[in-house]
Amino acid sequence: MGGAGGLIASNYMYSVASRDGREIAALSREAPILALMGASGVRYDSLRFNWLGSPTSETNVCFVDRDAPVRTVQDLRSKELLLGTDGVGSGMHIYPTALNALVNTKFKIIDGYAETGGVLLAIDRGEIQGACISSTSIFQARGDALRSGRLRLILQGGLAPDPRFASVPFVLDLAANDEQRQALRFLYSAETFGRPYAAPPDVRPERVAALRKAFLDTFADAEFLADAARQGFDVRPISGPDMTALIEQMARTPKPIIYRVAALMRPPGAR
Repeated sequence: MGGAGGLIASNYMYSVASRDGREIAALSREAPILALMGASGVRYDSLRFNWLGSPTSETNVCFVDRDAPVRTVQDLRSKELLLGTDGVGSGMHIYPTALNALVNTKFKIIDGYAETGGVLLAIDRGEIQGACISSTSIFQARGDALRSGRLRLILQGGLAPDPRFASVPFVLDLAANDEQRQALRFLYSAETFGRPYAAPPDVRPERVAALRKAFLDTFADAEFLADAARQGFDVRPISGPDMTALIEQMARTPKPIIYRVAALMRPPGAR
């Protein structure tokens, strides 16, 4: 059910979908926080969905070509980097834009590429120096270049450091105070939600429990795990209760911080 960046599906699940548990949805990772921000077009309360969980948590990574001048965290704040994006409403634009505003990085953001593949080709050609993207996407598209050192990870973002990238600086460590840290946590919470699945509100508790159990059982299935490995998917599931608790935690973020992050995520010129 496409449309409006996933909002049509989210609104449908909240207001129209049957309450017997026969309809579930894979919603956008931004769906939980869009409601908390009061985003335009949202007609649902993310705290009332029955979240089943997510197959994985994502980590957003900023990467550059091997010759880029950034080598340390201090370089991020003192040396300009040309980062490409696939549009002003995408995470490729939002994350570096927000980092410039919140922690004084020096990313020069080049919009206008049609899609992620165009950004990666521009890096290959030397037009730009890097981008910020989910780790799953970049390792699927340029894993060999990362392993060989032709591309380098310079920053990782999420609610906790990804143990796979132990030597890569973590975004929350760039925060100078608690306000910046809260803003960064709210901004990057969508990465932790990964690929969230939900049932509508008002489904009977025993049906929700059964759906949640079946959802998690999938990720312990040997055949499923083997198929995911063949396709290069990282399986790090989050349970429905854990996801619900995280959304509740995000909802307790002070409103001024939520509104500031919302403004940074809003495309230029939008109200």
